[in-house]
Amino acid sequence: MSVDLNVYLRRSSMPAPAAWQDAIRAAGFAVEIDTNFDVESLAGFLPCKLNGQLSGFEYFASHLDELEAADEGAPPGSDFSVMLSTHASDLRELAVSLAAASVLCQISGGLLVDPQSGESYAGAAAVEWAKQELAELRRHLK
Repeated sequence: MSVDLNVYLRRSSMPAPAAWQDAIRAAGFAVEIDTNFDVESLAGFLPCKLNGQLSGFEYFASHLDELEAADEGAPPGSDFSVMLSTHASDLRELAVSLAAASVLCQISGGLLVDPQSGESYAGAAAVEWAKQELAELRRHLK
C-alpha cells in the first residue's frame, strides 16, 4: 500500500529544487532532497536523506486544467500538481515526504491534500500538521 500526498499550486510558484531544500531546512526538518532534478519532467524516485540516512519518495508532477483544479479544491489559479508517494511500510520515506510536501505547500501558497484522510492544509498549517505527524513517527524511526 502506498501513501500519497498531493500539493496543488500555481506552476509559477513552484520553487527550484535548491530553494525548496533551503525552505525545508529553514522549517526545521532534518531532510535533504536531491536538488538535481527538473520539477516538471521527473517522474519517479527522488533520493533524500533523513538525519543523514538514505530515503526518498516517488515524485510525479502534472499540469491541472481549471476543472481538475476545481474538483480537487485547489486554490484559485492552480495549474500544477505535485504528488509524493511512499510505501506505507517505510516510515523514513513517509517522514521525508511529509516534510517536503508540507514545505512545498507553504512556500508556494498551495494546498496540501492527504487523500488517505481526506484532510487538506494550507500555508503554515501544512507544516504544523507535518511536524505533528513526524512527532508520532519518531517513536518508530529509531
